[in-house]
Amino acid sequence: MSRHDLDMADRWFERHGEATVFFARLLPVIRTFIAFPAGVARMEMKRFILYTFAGSLPWCLGLAYVGMVMGEKWPTLREYFHKFDLLIGAVIVAAIVWYVRRHLKHRE
Repeated sequence: MSRHDLDMADRWFERHGEATVFFARLLPVIRTFIAFPAGVARMEMKRFILYTFAGSLPWCLGLAYVGMVMGEKWPTLREYFHKFDLLIGAVIVAAIVWYVRRHLKHRE
């Protein structure tokens, strides 16, 4: 990671850190990795914990509610969740390809 990338992360988290952490905690896959860029940008720990909690709460409550309502029908619901895994994976791969291509064009 270049110094330019670190500076961009610092600026981003300085302006949008709370919203980034909050919304990232709502998104499957991305929620797993948001702590790394927040740490690189040295986001204040208290703010990080607060927005992590606030962003995780709706997701956890929603899943708990769906689990209670679905009860024994969980295998049916699980199939639908796995369909979204592929979509999310495709979006992440597309974002990585876009980022790499953009960076390679700037180096030329």
